[in-house]
Amino acid sequence: MVRQPRSRSVDWLWWATSSGELQPFLDHPDHDQQEIAREKSAVAVQLARLGDPLVDCLAAIAPDVLADALWRLPNPTRTDTLRALRVPPARRPTPAIAEHALKRLRKQTASVRGYTAQVVTLPVLRVLLPATLDTDSEALDGEILESLKTTTLTPDLIRLTAIADWGFSCQAAALLRLTLTEADLALPGWPADVIADVVTACRRFEAFCRDRMCGASEPPSPLRSLDDALGRARAAADSVTASVAAGRAPEEADLTMLALVGPAVAEAREAVGALVGAEPDTLPEDRPGLAAAITVHEAAVHARELAGVDRFRNLVGPSVHGAAITELRELATDLSTRHENWEPTDRRRVLALADLGALIDEIAADRDEGVDALAETVRPHLPDPTIVNAALRGRLSWNETPTTATPHAATPPPIAEETGTAPESTSDTEPAPTPEAPPLDANDPSSGAEAAAADTDGRADDADDGGGGVETVGTVPIESDPDPEPAPRPDPGPDSATLIGELIGRGDYASAVRAMSADAPERISALRALAYANGARSDTGALAVSLRDELDEMALRVPGHDRATQLLTVAAAARAAVLCGHSTYGLLQEAAAGLSDLPAVATLARHIATGSAQGLLGGARNLGALEALAEAEAGAATCAADAAEALLHPRHLRFPRATSIAQLWWRPEDGLLGRLLRLAAGNERSDVDEVAEALRRLTKHHELENRLSAIDEEFRNGKGHRLEGPARRRLLEYARESLGTVSRWVDAMRRVAETESEAESWIAGPLADLRHTLIADRPEADRELADFAAHTGDPLAAGAARAAAASLSATLDLLDGRPLTGPEPTPETLLPPSAPTTD
Repeated sequence: MVRQPRSRSVDWLWWATSSGELQPFLDHPDHDQQEIAREKSAVAVQLARLGDPLVDCLAAIAPDVLADALWRLPNPTRTDTLRALRVPPARRPTPAIAEHALKRLRKQTASVRGYTAQVVTLPVLRVLLPATLDTDSEALDGEILESLKTTTLTPDLIRLTAIADWGFSCQAAALLRLTLTEADLALPGWPADVIADVVTACRRFEAFCRDRMCGASEPPSPLRSLDDALGRARAAADSVTASVAAGRAPEEADLTMLALVGPAVAEAREAVGALVGAEPDTLPEDRPGLAAAITVHEAAVHARELAGVDRFRNLVGPSVHGAAITELRELATDLSTRHENWEPTDRRRVLALADLGALIDEIAADRDEGVDALAETVRPHLPDPTIVNAALRGRLSWNETPTTATPHAATPPPIAEETGTAPESTSDTEPAPTPEAPPLDANDPSSGAEAAAADTDGRADDADDGGGGVETVGTVPIESDPDPEPAPRPDPGPDSATLIGELIGRGDYASAVRAMSADAPERISALRALAYANGARSDTGALAVSLRDELDEMALRVPGHDRATQLLTVAAAARAAVLCGHSTYGLLQEAAAGLSDLPAVATLARHIATGSAQGLLGGARNLGALEALAEAEAGAATCAADAAEALLHPRHLRFPRATSIAQLWWRPEDGLLGRLLRLAAGNERSDVDEVAEALRRLTKHHELENRLSAIDEEFRNGKGHRLEGPARRRLLEYARESLGTVSRWVDAMRRVAETESEAESWIAGPLADLRHTLIADRPEADRELADFAAHTGDPLAAGAARAAAASLSATLDLLDGRPLTGPEPTPETLLPPSAPTTD
């Protein structure tokens, strides 16, 4: 039996040519494999409309033709194939034996028959396809057509090869397309309209392969080159040591290997700097230090991804999409619970939720550019794709204060009954009914935490129709007694601490405040301040006033020294400083002084405190200037990334001379175009004038053509023909594409300079410097908070760390040009009235 690749291996994906064989890859954990399978499936679906084209081709082929194809196979493949067809492998098949083999092949199952046909026709495919990897469509078609005209192979064997092997590459798909059209080898029984659809699908698959697959490879590790250099250097060091011990001079090659370690370290620092967003000079110079920097970056990215997933617990929208919203909430809860052990499929779902969250935010901020493309990207990866339609219409939003009936597990926010809007916060006279919540503990329904949640601020009325109304966060229940006495708060025992920590981590501050003991006034005040800070959307709203009042009262008290209070204070005071311009220098400095085991968080707090004391933060004018500057810098960074990608882009050309010219022009160190791309990729403002001048010279009329002719003449040295035709056109197209990339970067950097010049002088100076400092502090602070939340034994501190991480992330987003989204609630709906506290 001919051995087949495993059905879920990457190799088998390229052998698979039917919808059934491709189906397992449509939910492959690797997104690239999904895309390949999806494009191949489109061709397979059209081919299936012909019936079974492979069986039709086998029915038309003669036994002697099959015998010739079998005898082309190299051993041991030929022996295995002949044995699988019950044919003696010792000698060339006779016509009778070939007829027997052909009958056996036709009777095989569809999967085995397709694979055997591919094995038999692979040598034929290599003969028909050009040896070059040039993927230029016009040139490829010309070479395949020339091969079809000059080959001595029979039309039946060519047709069988095209049908069996079309999925191996864009060249093989082009062979199928040309076989059915230009070569006119389609069988008479195949409908012309179906053939036209097959040809169209082949063209799409070819374009996909050219754009996405040809020359593509897995992105290398930033430390791969350094590891290779260190491995060679270790072997060279052993050789040098042996040479010195023997009293002879070391080999020159060994010394060269040792000298290569320095450049490899510099290259690795640049690669790691590009990955983590830091200057290479600030990174360690040793391999363990660079690996630790990558680990820190990955932890920070994971923390941001987890925060993005947690948002979907509070997703709200119209009731017509209630099932889809519930499914997304459950998915977010499951992913958040298992965040330390995400599988590849989980990570794909996390990315899909991140894209959907970005789509909701873009629509809420009235930024419509690119949302359609984002919607089409995220739609295939959601449990219910129809939810994207609600997002595009602006009917999905985030509930900042999720409704809950018990502090044990926050009940998801209500789904709006109206199809046009997300649910509004309820007024004091219209409490929103929610389903009866389950007891806190099935074995102890009368637990103290449950009693606190039910009795702290009163009970909702029991409706006569049997619909049990349950209290909604921030809603004053309708009671027969207009002045109910608040029930005493429970003691913060171990179970209660775990409960409160979970509520704080989820952002359900109202329930956490109600469940807290009154003997911790500092912690309650810090939690209330954070609730006001996260709900505020401007420096003039009612929540901003409540936030300032709460922080001013905190500043008059003795500061709390427990870790939860310190983290909540840092998050609330940082938001007040950045959004409202409130002076929180003292609070931030005192809280930072107690965070010695979280040095990055303490440094971040001190930097914000300094900016607050200098009056650099807060106010619509400051944030507006920063938003414009951040957008301009983001545009320049995108153009720089495009330049870096263009520098690494493979340029396949048919002629060796054209390839040599391309390598010379795009050499990063001193190439005509490679140097400009390298400078643009570096994204340094000091290089703009130099790049702009070079760009001006190269975009003159016929400048590129003249330079190409000159370099071609140098390579020819008076011999052979000048470079003409497709190769010359392709080189010039590559060059113009690179110049366009560089030009876009120059324009983007000039927009950055113009944005700074339009702002006040102090915006371009101290405030911009402070912004860059805080953004640089962010990754390490994210990592510290994520590690602390994962490893601390204090559930209250863990919940506070998660809440602080989410709040600080949104605060720093303000400095990076990303405004807060969603409506601003009122203080009364955000939190219950303050409970009496003891000083």
